[in-house]
Amino acid sequence: MVLDMQKTTHKDEIKVSPRFKLTFDASICRWCRSCELICSLSHEGSCSPYLSRISIDVDQFNAEVSASFCMQCPKPLCLASCPVEEAMIINSVGALTINQEACIGCGECAKACPFNKEGKVLKLHRSKNVYFKCDLCDGDPVCVQICPTGALKIVEVER
Repeated sequence: MVLDMQKTTHKDEIKVSPRFKLTFDASICRWCRSCELICSLSHEGSCSPYLSRISIDVDQFNAEVSASFCMQCPKPLCLASCPVEEAMIINSVGALTINQEACIGCGECAKACPFNKEGKVLKLHRSKNVYFKCDLCDGDPVCVQICPTGALKIVEVER
């Protein structure tokens, strides 16, 4: 279902109106990575950090942690770069998602995303040859539900 998206003839003018986004507080994360496991289990039926829509990076030497996930940009370069119009859609909670039935696995979305460092926001599902990213779990992300410290939250986007 395509909702709340204004496509223009100029790809650099594509805008969406995300209603929610994830936030991450590194200062209270325990590095358990439960969010990665529950995400992949929920979406793919197996516990695999690679198949998770969120990536937790732990630098044990410097005692630092960071999270990578879709930022739900209002002017998404991933959408503007996708050559298949039906491959990226807006779901019921306003999250830009990838329609795996239409995705051709070209990777243009992954190349265009400025937050996709090391391929951790938009990932290639190797066995299906399609890309995937966070879809906010229809407004109730399983990663937020399982986080024992509340380091992950879903918040409304200010308009």
